[in-house]
Amino acid sequence: MKNSDIFVAAHGQDDNVGDPALRRAMLDGLAPDRRRHVLVGAASHAYVKALGLRPDDLTYTNRRRWQLSAFRHAIQGRAAFVSNAGEIQLNRRRLRINRADRLLVALIRLRGGAAITTGLGIRNPAGEPSATLTSLARACQITTWRDEESQRFARAGAVRPDWAFALGASSDQMATGDRDLLVVSMRGDTPPVSAEWLDAVVSIRTALGLELVTVSQVERDVQRGGQLAESLSGDVHPWHGGDHLAAEADLRSVYRRARVVISDRLHVLIFAATEGAVPLYLPSIDSAKIPRTMAVVGLAEHMVSPNDADLVDTVSALAGGQEVVIERVEEARSILAELTDSMNSLILGGKK
Repeated sequence: MKNSDIFVAAHGQDDNVGDPALRRAMLDGLAPDRRRHVLVGAASHAYVKALGLRPDDLTYTNRRRWQLSAFRHAIQGRAAFVSNAGEIQLNRRRLRINRADRLLVALIRLRGGAAITTGLGIRNPAGEPSATLTSLARACQITTWRDEESQRFARAGAVRPDWAFALGASSDQMATGDRDLLVVSMRGDTPPVSAEWLDAVVSIRTALGLELVTVSQVERDVQRGGQLAESLSGDVHPWHGGDHLAAEADLRSVYRRARVVISDRLHVLIFAATEGAVPLYLPSIDSAKIPRTMAVVGLAEHMVSPNDADLVDTVSALAGGQEVVIERVEEARSILAELTDSMNSLILGGKK
């Protein structure tokens, strides 16, 4: 479709530095020389800035207006659709969104356009999927999920790495050897960590001989970070709110000094890996999301229980495997670059 406009959703959590970053990774290089209509929702200026939009991109704060514009362009045969990336919850709101997107995709496909669903992960892929979700996934020419469980649940599409793996330092920068930190970043919306968890981190710190610092990649985690720093006799790296790009750059500079990064936040671990640190999922409360997403890039083994009798030996072995982490990140980036090329070929070429 020579004159197609691209309708892409890119809204997310405004207090989460990782949310605009992973969407920026998906948007970067998408649909060159095409006008893009980007749904940002009720995002702050800082969030929108962190998306890295082009000067000619049109932004929408209202989903209905974005949808109506997409339908108008689709009727004229001048629309392509690209879904939002990131986590989705299977609730009533998502069902309404899927229904509207399914109608839009049907019209776009009828008029010879491109429809893409990419980078999604389902929070709890259990039970039976809705017919609408499966129908939408199958109606798109390209559908990718960030973990195998989501793909199996939807019964359509392929599995590709989370888009955030496309960001970060170069291979040479990742391989730097001057790493003196053990970085800890834990969720602030869960119960306090256990005494066993604290003991595990102390054991890891002692065994590796590192300085400990806590960081927060999500604003609601700041208080938890301060509590952990006090409990673990570590330092607090201050939260840089108000500018997502500045906060992201600041956090990445810390991860480039880290030998190991401990977290129960997926995109803390991904950011850490893309800066050459060894990511370690040390859960206070188990969640399947992180292991299944990291498994796609071959990092599923970067998980250990705080009650594991071999914890120190396991973590020491992982900490010595920086080269493996770098290799996995580079492989993920290659796959994501190929996915971007495929998306652009579809958008520029029309029907398949």
